[in-house]
Amino acid sequence: MKFATLFILSLAVILVNCGHTFMGTNVQKQLLYRTTAKYSANMFTKRIEYMNYTMPNLPAYLGRYIQGFLAYDMTNTGASCNVTGGGVGMNFLHLRMKSDRGKPLNYEIFIYS
Repeated sequence: MKFATLFILSLAVILVNCGHTFMGTNVQKQLLYRTTAKYSANMFTKRIEYMNYTMPNLPAYLGRYIQGFLAYDMTNTGASCNVTGGGVGMNFLHLRMKSDRGKPLNYEIFIYS
């Protein structure tokens, strides 16, 4: 009985493995930027793409910085998204997105200030 329960739980964990990335907060924060990063699959290889965002140098944005961001994996595969520069507390954000082998890459990206 214990083995069957453990097997079902491990199967559930494997089925919901996806690469959502969330840092900071979005509670009562203004949405600065929203984009969809959608790329087709490369056969037999992992697709790697980069997304760079810098806050505009306008008077309305002076003294503001990124307080949170969400990179939501729309494909629910083994894709991953990593911060390579900037991020929370900075005025720029650099993301590296990597798809699963032979799978498309599709992320919804939200940046809050």
